[in-house]
Amino acid sequence: MQLSLAQFLTIIEDESVIIIDARPIGAFMQGYVPNAIHITPLTAKYAIAMDIIKKDSPLVFILEESIASETLAYFTKAEFTGIKGYLEGGFASWAAEKRYDLIIDVEIDELAMDIPYDEYLMVLDCRTEEDFDKSHIKNSVSLPLADMGDPGSMSELDEHFNIYIITENGDNSSLAASLLKKQGIHNIRVVVGGWEAVQSLKENFSFEVTKVKPASDEDALLN
Repeated sequence: MQLSLAQFLTIIEDESVIIIDARPIGAFMQGYVPNAIHITPLTAKYAIAMDIIKKDSPLVFILEESIASETLAYFTKAEFTGIKGYLEGGFASWAAEKRYDLIIDVEIDELAMDIPYDEYLMVLDCRTEEDFDKSHIKNSVSLPLADMGDPGSMSELDEHFNIYIITENGDNSSLAASLLKKQGIHNIRVVVGGWEAVQSLKENFSFEVTKVKPASDEDALLN
């Protein structure tokens, strides 16, 4: 169901309504409706597993007009029951009338250059805890993407930090960034290529591994 801008605005006055932007990542990063979450058909199942969206959540969409019906059909087939429609004219309709947000991306060499000189720089590693433990950029902070369905997981990320987001290969970075933005954390940048890019320039970084706490004598006896 197509929604005029006026209808769309009325619906999103209800704070329980989730705005999903299902456009390609490149289009999303250049501009999107504030508070929207970037979830495409390729990442929808992951978002469900993370409990970011429930199948009965009220949803409105920002879509590519040319594939709007196919995208909605996917979410319908995935048994989302709260779909209220999508904005007629897509993001262009919103941008013509209302303010929009965007997400900045940076190349890996820029991160390498900034780390020594920015005391407020935080590398936010959104890979799994297991991958983080194996190796991570020195002094980085672990916040697995799978934990970000809980807004409380982001409560200590103060706005004075300059946050650089790293995911495994960059594919889910827009999802992580949009979740942070939705919680009012705006001073963020996405590292293009994620951890794979870090590895391609690893001579420019210092790394750490997470030390596993030795088992106590009591634990040893129990095992």
